[in-house]
Amino acid sequence: MVFSTPTLSDLIRTAENGISSAFYGVVSVLRKGVLKVLARVFAGLVHLLFMLLRLMWRNVFISTADVESLKNFGTDFGIPNKPDACAGGYAIIKASSASVEIEQGVVLVSDSGIEFEVVADTILTGSEDGTPVKVLALESGDEGNLPAGIVLSFRDGVPEDVDEVVSVGDEGLNGGVKIEVEVDGAVEYWGETVEEYRGRLLDRRRNQPCGGSGADYKSWAERFSQVSRCVVEECYPAAGAVRCVLCHFDDADSVTVSSDAVQEVSNYIKSDDRRPITADVSVVSCKNKVLNLAIKVYPNNENIHASVRTALRNALRSYSPGDTVRADALTVKLLESSVAEKIAVTSVLGQQAVVLDRAGAEMPVVGDIAWSEYSV
Repeated sequence: MVFSTPTLSDLIRTAENGISSAFYGVVSVLRKGVLKVLARVFAGLVHLLFMLLRLMWRNVFISTADVESLKNFGTDFGIPNKPDACAGGYAIIKASSASVEIEQGVVLVSDSGIEFEVVADTILTGSEDGTPVKVLALESGDEGNLPAGIVLSFRDGVPEDVDEVVSVGDEGLNGGVKIEVEVDGAVEYWGETVEEYRGRLLDRRRNQPCGGSGADYKSWAERFSQVSRCVVEECYPAAGAVRCVLCHFDDADSVTVSSDAVQEVSNYIKSDDRRPITADVSVVSCKNKVLNLAIKVYPNNENIHASVRTALRNALRSYSPGDTVRADALTVKLLESSVAEKIAVTSVLGQQAVVLDRAGAEMPVVGDIAWSEYSV
């Protein structure tokens, strides 16, 4: 039976009727003005009790629980919310001679003012290509996520025998996330939204730990802030093997995961406390499969284009390596989730269907879109 909450007006009316039937008859005991005051007082108290019961009812279920109750569920399941994270990666630093040392604590700054700290003492090789030096943003948040090739500078002066031009490595600086969440009246910073956390808890409720099932590997991997989705491939590439393909979704079109994050997830999953001892486990990042598309749309304007691109990005994230991306299937998904009145995906990479390479762990991302008018 669904729990329903009567309105305050309904409770006042019920209280008035009850008091009237009890105190009015042959002899009037209460004045009508007093009756209305008492009815409102009693109805107000009962309404507060109903509201409390309603809150308790909603917090029984993960799907309707508030943030505080979600954290309690997470404590019971051993699944905390993802913490906020600082962007990290490698900066390429060149030196005029070999054996020059960059000390831990040296700070690099981007043109936008984001500061990155060298996390460990590193000896530069002196090669023309430079030496990768691991750095970490001083503050959490996606402002520190920078693409490869961005130029950084030394905040406190250039060290001796070191080139003043520093660039971000091939994998970029990524992993930074900071989402504001209010918990018990206080502001906390998470590495995921409340609804994303609710989804992970629902997955845990629906898929109880089974000593190494696909749901177990998925849960182990997705507890890390740089992993938005883990595709678990059983008996791949051989019998008794498990491959976990990691994906990271943010506002950028790339869905790959950094090598450091892959190693961190791999160490966690392969711990003796988790994976079955007979399983041959590999953890890899997905590879971007850029899809150039031709789309007919109506109305054909910038606002519709932005809506379709967002819907397309979300639709492509549901695919897995080895799947086939079909133009007609994308059309159906975009009709459901975009604001376009008419839409048709006419080609994907010049074809009606594209197969994602399973061995290469390919995941589709949005490339160039050729827009045209949909005739109505």
